[in-house]
Amino acid sequence: MGTEFLTAVGASKTEIAATSWLHMAVTFKFVWSPVLDLFGRRRTWLWALQVLLGLGMLGVAALAPSRNLTAFWCAVIPLAVVHATHDIACDGFYLQALDRRGQALYSGTRLGAYRLAMIVGSSLLVVLAGRTSWLLGFGAAGVLMILTGLVNAVVMPNPPERHPDEASPGHAGAGRPAAFLETFRTFVAQPQAVAVLAFMLTYKLGDIMMFGMSKPLLRDLGVGTASRGVLNGFGTAASILGVILGGAVVARRGLARSLVPLLYIQNLGIPLYIAMAVFKPGYAGIAGIVVFEQLVSGLGTAGSTVFLMQRCRREFSASHFAMATSVVSLASTISGAVAGPLNERLGHPLFFTAAFLASIPSLILVWIVPKTPLEVEVAGA
Repeated sequence: MGTEFLTAVGASKTEIAATSWLHMAVTFKFVWSPVLDLFGRRRTWLWALQVLLGLGMLGVAALAPSRNLTAFWCAVIPLAVVHATHDIACDGFYLQALDRRGQALYSGTRLGAYRLAMIVGSSLLVVLAGRTSWLLGFGAAGVLMILTGLVNAVVMPNPPERHPDEASPGHAGAGRPAAFLETFRTFVAQPQAVAVLAFMLTYKLGDIMMFGMSKPLLRDLGVGTASRGVLNGFGTAASILGVILGGAVVARRGLARSLVPLLYIQNLGIPLYIAMAVFKPGYAGIAGIVVFEQLVSGLGTAGSTVFLMQRCRREFSASHFAMATSVVSLASTISGAVAGPLNERLGHPLFFTAAFLASIPSLILVWIVPKTPLEVEVAGA
């Protein structure tokens, strides 16, 4: 919603693109991610942080009518840190509650549920804000998040938890510091670490660049705020279908046989945005491109998410997945932040061409990276 708010109030492309810097919280969440593995319960962290996020959104709602962008940034930056911490808890809880087969089988469902929530945030609430006010838009988001947290506190399952330091009972008084350091060591010492980290850095580069400037492109093509909200809804629905189909493909065929084709299919959407910038189609053509791009993006996301899961050890589930997504976020943050200035300098057609070129390294690395679970490799070593 933040990008749509800045777009609606007439912020520059550079300032709109600066929202990508908010992902720095996700990029550096690995620094404090072991805290969630070592202290408390992931389940409690999850619902409590959802309530805190909701309260923060109510604060943003109170600021929105003034259109004071300085106050807006001061409010959303701390929320970005809370959001990143919630991601750690959510991913850790999911990895803890399901075995490897279950993670692959339900990855599409999990991602689909996430995208369904995005329909509410990027479509329904944007339409509400466009037709009423941003006070009501952000306010409704805050209330929904608080209710979600309170419901989750009651209905979520209670899987058994084991802290990493408990695996070393002989480290009396030093178990947690030792486990904290072991979290990082075990992640960077995995097989083919260089190829794995390089793939994590590059597989979303082109997609994030494209997505970062998609809203300004639609605005420049004459699509208003409410209409963009409707498009967001159809696009997110297509992405839900994509991640569910992608998850089913991975569960049926295995990651080794599905990751390469899914990643190549994902990048088909970028050339369509080049065509949209050049030929400037009508609303029907724009809608078709947006929906198709979101569908193939969902397919690729399902495959890459299972890949990230397979790079994690269950004992450090929250921390390792946070580290993996932090690497992805680093590339996303940088590419998203430079998207605005680069777009202003090159114009839409050349910019989206550059976004496609940025996706090429991942199309090479996907053939190299290991596609079997990390724990299986370690166990068989």
